[in-house]
Amino acid sequence: MPSATIVGVCYQTDGRGRELYLISRLRRCMERVDGKIVFPCELSLLAGLVLVAFAVCLFVRSGYGVTVLASIPLMLSYTFPIMDFGTWNIIYQFVLICVAISITRRPNMGYAISMAEAVLFGFFLNAMKALLADIPLSFELSLVYLFVAHVLLFFGVAFFMRSYIPLLPCDVFIRDVVITYRIKYRTFKTLFDVTCMLISVAIGLLVFGHIVDIGIGTVISACTTGYFVARITTRVYDKHFYFRPITRICRRYLSDDAPCKAESFRDRSDYDNRYK
Repeated sequence: MPSATIVGVCYQTDGRGRELYLISRLRRCMERVDGKIVFPCELSLLAGLVLVAFAVCLFVRSGYGVTVLASIPLMLSYTFPIMDFGTWNIIYQFVLICVAISITRRPNMGYAISMAEAVLFGFFLNAMKALLADIPLSFELSLVYLFVAHVLLFFGVAFFMRSYIPLLPCDVFIRDVVITYRIKYRTFKTLFDVTCMLISVAIGLLVFGHIVDIGIGTVISACTTGYFVARITTRVYDKHFYFRPITRICRRYLSDDAPCKAESFRDRSDYDNRYK
């Protein structure tokens, strides 16, 4: 287990002298583990959702395309404007999570958490779209927006991955198909991305007579996201931060590859044994 140096210790107790558990967890965010800054997994998830939502909307605003996974909800929002981009994204993610459950036939709380994230992500999409609606446009600015969108997307996805909390439904769907049918992840991920892109192109051609919001930015993001996310997680986040949850529900549903998972179970057990 990694060593921890406590910067400050302050306990708050209730009438029976029991340490308030949440307060103790918050205090642990002041620790350093192996010289790394402790970063709450919950905050990492929130940062990831906000940054990715902002990046997706900035992609659209640049005029050079949209990320592959957001392309179908965006096309549906153009085709059926009675519902906005964020709402269509929620519906799209809900369909994917239902398909994932039908494949595994093992519904669990992780799917519910994933769907809750999709709802929150849909809200952020609408908020960011409204925020960026009036930003100035020009050829030079569009290139700047495209570059900034890529950078934010890379850091946002890296934050999201390092939250170690169940992924968005689209990622859960890919994971479950790969595990259930024993397909190589890269093979199915590429197939899924290409399928989403082709469906979006088809909707644009059939409804509007031309390709809509599928451009060079879409291709660049599809080709570069995995590479740069891997570099950011290993060379920036893992080097300077130690990701640890502060709430019970997040500790319970941490992914198996979370470095702090064994530590979280040990801490919970110690706490329960001490105050039973």
